[in-house]
Amino acid sequence: MAQEKKYKLGDLEFDTEQEYREAAADLKRIKGLVDKYNVDDPEQAKKILASIKAHPDTFQSPYGMKFVVRLERSAGITSAPPADKKSDKTTEKQERKAEKEKKKQEKRLAKIKEANAKDSQKEKFQIFTPRNFAIGVVIVACVVVFSVFAPRLFKLNNNGDSNGDIRRTMVTAYANSQAELRMQLYTYYFNVVGQTEEEAQKDAQEGLSHYVMDLSDRTVSTMTDSEISDIYGRLVEGGDIQNNSFVEPSEITVLKDKLLAAGLSGNTGNGVEGETAVEAAINSMMDYQYRISQSLCYNYSLLGNSREEAQAYADEDMASMFGEVIYDYDMTIEDKQSYFDSFVKRGLIKDNQIVRFSADPTAYNLPELTPVIEASFFGEESAAYQCSMISYAPAASVFYEIHTGKKSGYLCFRNNGGNKDYIQVDEETSVTAQGDFFWVLGSQVQTGKWFYNQQNIGVLINGDKSSTIRYVYDLTY
Repeated sequence: MAQEKKYKLGDLEFDTEQEYREAAADLKRIKGLVDKYNVDDPEQAKKILASIKAHPDTFQSPYGMKFVVRLERSAGITSAPPADKKSDKTTEKQERKAEKEKKKQEKRLAKIKEANAKDSQKEKFQIFTPRNFAIGVVIVACVVVFSVFAPRLFKLNNNGDSNGDIRRTMVTAYANSQAELRMQLYTYYFNVVGQTEEEAQKDAQEGLSHYVMDLSDRTVSTMTDSEISDIYGRLVEGGDIQNNSFVEPSEITVLKDKLLAAGLSGNTGNGVEGETAVEAAINSMMDYQYRISQSLCYNYSLLGNSREEAQAYADEDMASMFGEVIYDYDMTIEDKQSYFDSFVKRGLIKDNQIVRFSADPTAYNLPELTPVIEASFFGEESAAYQCSMISYAPAASVFYEIHTGKKSGYLCFRNNGGNKDYIQVDEETSVTAQGDFFWVLGSQVQTGKWFYNQQNIGVLINGDKSSTIRYVYDLTY
């Protein structure tokens, strides 16, 4: 075992350097007192003792204690006889050993606390385990999926009774049309082509496969709102319904032409066996008017109108487009003939076929604004908007859906000016008001009259004609 280092100062021996330094410091203090005072003078000795009692930490070593005893003797103060030198050294050694053990114990306790703290820290960080990380990823993924699809689901299922009624009406009309077409196709294949009943049924069923869904044998009236919404969504995704209007597959149009040529129905498939060309054309026109009317009502409701207001606007547009609108489906052949003659004069029926309106609004002097416009109201700085047409038959009015950032709204131009109102653009130029103007974007609602102003569209709002809608041609893709 290595021998412990000892420290000596005069006749005293110390186990630690700290004890040695304390003794040396006491000797330095004693020397200073001896040089300054006569420690053998009782009065001066008493003064030094009083100062030492006021400061108990003045001396820390045996040298200091011995000096205190000397001062007491000089001052005539009786004190306990000092222990013999050997006993004093033994006591001091035991005290130092006990102090040393105490310090070792404190070090061990400190190490134990430090180890416990590290273990606790490790336990804290164990929450980031592979298992917990995987759970976190799943939770985040679920939140993201919900945030993306939940708004669409709520929008589909919670748009109000009006939208729900429209969806149910359109799904019902879709199913009824298919049921009638299926019967007509069976009649065609069985009576005209001469197929067997089984072959005619098979070919009629195959003809309906060109639709997105076959609802010909489904009872729509017993379906829940959820089922209707699901079917409507699939028809929209498949393209059979666009902007709340039916889009007939080209293959179905071909089949209906065959039926028409065979004298079984009009090209909409709403006729029955043996009906005349007049009846087929009028039945077709009633179906076409119904689709346009429903589309117009829906679009006008997007502008914030009530159902009654939207219907009133739609009725005005229908009268402008068709001249006569068929509201009573229970007609005599004479009534149908009268409607037929009226539509032929207006060019809406030709060669026993209805003539459909163009999907191009410019054909009716209405603006075509897709895909981007810039709008400014009351001379303020213009802003750009993405613009997409949502009209089924833009003849009497045209509707656009507009977007800017997260905001979306609707824009409508009506063709109901009638060349009656004139707007003075400048001192030399006046133009005709084309019709009503509607703009709805969040809380911003503007209504007025629109007019063509050179290459732009001007809007007259409460006598102010500084508002403009500008085409954007220089697009960068």
